[in-house]
Amino acid sequence: MVLVSVIVPVYNAENYLNKCLTSICHQSLKDIEIITINDGSEDQSLMVLQNFAQMDARITVLDIDNGGVSKARNLGMEQAKGQYITFVDADDWLELTMLEELFHACRLTGSNIAKCDLFWQEEMGSRQLYYPSKTYFTYSATACLNKLFTELGEKHFGFASCKLYKKSFIDLHKLKFDETMSFAEDTVFLTRAVIKNQSICYVPKQLYYYNVGNQNSLTSRAMSNVRNNYDLLYKQLIEELQSGEVYEKVKNSFLNYQFEGLLVILHQCPAKPRAIKNALQSFLRAYPEVLKVKLMNRKLQQFI
Repeated sequence: MVLVSVIVPVYNAENYLNKCLTSICHQSLKDIEIITINDGSEDQSLMVLQNFAQMDARITVLDIDNGGVSKARNLGMEQAKGQYITFVDADDWLELTMLEELFHACRLTGSNIAKCDLFWQEEMGSRQLYYPSKTYFTYSATACLNKLFTELGEKHFGFASCKLYKKSFIDLHKLKFDETMSFAEDTVFLTRAVIKNQSICYVPKQLYYYNVGNQNSLTSRAMSNVRNNYDLLYKQLIEELQSGEVYEKVKNSFLNYQFEGLLVILHQCPAKPRAIKNALQSFLRAYPEVLKVKLMNRKLQQFI
C-alpha cells in the first residue's frame, strides 16, 4: 500500500538531485512512491533520475518536453497512487522524518492538509526556531489565508511544498495547478485548497530545507515581465477569495500582499524617476484599494 506519493518536478537540477532524492529515499516512512518528472532538462538530470530509479524501485521517471512546474506537478498528481501527496522541488531536501510526521498528523487530526516549517537555506544559513509546544494546531481557513498573504521566512505558508495533502480531497475538488501561470502558482493552489478544506493542521517543526540560492530553480525562471505576472496572480486570487466568500475577512492581509508586489515591481524598474513614477501610477490605477492598506509587522502580528 502506498501511503504517500512524493512528486518531484525536475528542471536542470543535476547538481542538487543526489541530495534531494537521497533525503526522500531514506525517509522513515517507507511505504511511499517517488514520482519524478524531468521537465525538458538540458543538463544530465534525466541520467541522474534514471540511475536512482535503478537503485530504488519506488522511483518512477517521467520524461516530458518542457512545460513548466505546474504542468509537471499536475502530471504527477494524475499518476499518484498514494493516500497522500506531497511536492518537493528538485533543489530542496527533507528531514528524514518529515513524511512520517506529517502523515501521522493528518491521521491523528483527520485533516486533509498538514504543514510544517522550513529551513531557509542561503549563504547566511537558516534560523533554528524555538517551539514552546510540539502540539499540533489547526488553523482556520481565515487564519491560514492571513498567514499565506503575510508570512515569510521559516514559517512561510506560501509554498505548495512542506505540506501533505490527502489524495481523495485533491480529487474530490479537482485541485490542480494553473498551467497558464509561471509565477506564484503555489499561492493560487494553496488559496483554493485552504478555502475548500477550511483548515490546515500545523506541525510545529522545521522539516523541509528550501534552497534559496539556486538561481536556475523552477521558482526563479519566471520574472521576465513582473507586472504582467502580478496582474495574473491578483486576478486569480481575487476570484478565488470572492468565490469562497472570504475576501472581506482577509482583505487587509491581501492588500499587504499587493503592496509588497508593488515594491517588487518598483525595485525592478529602471533607476529613473519617470519610470518609477509611471509604474507607481499604473499600479495604483489598477489597484486603488492598496492605498487603504494597514501595513502589518510580519514578526509581531498575530492572527486569531
